[in-house]
Amino acid sequence: MRRLQILSLLVHDDWGVMQRIAGVFTRKRISIDTILAGKCERPGCARVILASEHPNFGKMVEHLRRVHDVIEVEYMENNAEAFALVRSPVGRKPVTGKRDEVDAALAEEDGVAYVKAYGAL
Repeated sequence: MRRLQILSLLVHDDWGVMQRIAGVFTRKRISIDTILAGKCERPGCARVILASEHPNFGKMVEHLRRVHDVIEVEYMENNAEAFALVRSPVGRKPVTGKRDEVDAALAEEDGVAYVKAYGAL
């Protein structure tokens, strides 16, 4: 069974950033299964979540750090059916597990912003 691997990127919120990121994966012939992107906690920046089951996906961290608009890359290995990236006063943290477990963890966090995906990841 292949494990789902997740990369969380903090990038400059500018045109062409996703094209440059996707180009890195195209050159290495690695497909991206899921892409989530949107504004984040830092002004002028965006958060991009990429997921894939490709065995070499985790090795892309160093290649992505070389992309001009990428500020930070975090690798998360995950074999769960649900995933959430939670922003709280304490900081940013990933929550993974079964769908009910992720929902329960999000219910415990009071008034936080999050990105959540079921099955797509």
